Amino acid sequence: MQFKTLTLTLLTTATATATLDIAFSGYYLTECVSPSIESANVISGACGPANGLPLKSFSAHIYSGACDEGTAPVLKMYTATGCTEDSLYGEYEVTSETLCWEVDATFLSNEVVCE
Repeated sequence: MQFKTLTLTLLTTATATATLDIAFSGYYLTECVSPSIESANVISGACGPANGLPLKSFSAHIYSGACDEGTAPVLKMYTATGCTEDSLYGEYEVTSETLCWEVDATFLSNEVVCE
């Protein structure tokens, strides 16, 4: 009986996990000047590839979904494939408002997490 209760609790917790879809745009020019040279959606729970273009700025916002209460969505940008800590360029808190960050890097992977 305890095993069944524990299994139900784990399934309930797993289904409560948020799924986020972040709209990302990369720009060659500073200050997110249009037109964007790269556009993609970054989905939570996966390490996605980036196109490897040298960027001077990028913008992002929450396209859909939300984090669980007490956590916030963070877009992590990496200079190597695989989303490893040793290639982490920066972490950017994302909101429903489109925000722009100036950078000087070539990104090869990215991910979004709720922290």
